[in-house]
Amino acid sequence: MKKLVMTVAAATTMLFAAQNMTAQETTKDVAMNETEAQAPVADGYEKIEVSELPVTVTDAIEADKAGAEVTEAWVDAEKKTFKLILVAEGAEAETAYINAAGEWVEPKE
Repeated sequence: MKKLVMTVAAATTMLFAAQNMTAQETTKDVAMNETEAQAPVADGYEKIEVSELPVTVTDAIEADKAGAEVTEAWVDAEKKTFKLILVAEGAEAETAYINAAGEWVEPKE
């Protein structure tokens, strides 16, 4: 009887260990995918939350890009410009640049 209990305990331990290893591998894959999706942004722009955009910027988006939604945003604090990824229903994502005054600008390379 003691051997049966020990065998069941050993099998259970092995099962949980195997699941833990699989979970760790999956976590690593997810972390790697997130890192790949969030490629570094050059040109001095720093990623910010969309909710951190100034009112002048959000008002300009509503007025000039009706129906578009900002999915990602970056700021260049030195130049006071914002890099935005805009998505409108039925259209491809668009990268747009706007200054803090709500004026659309062309990126300078």
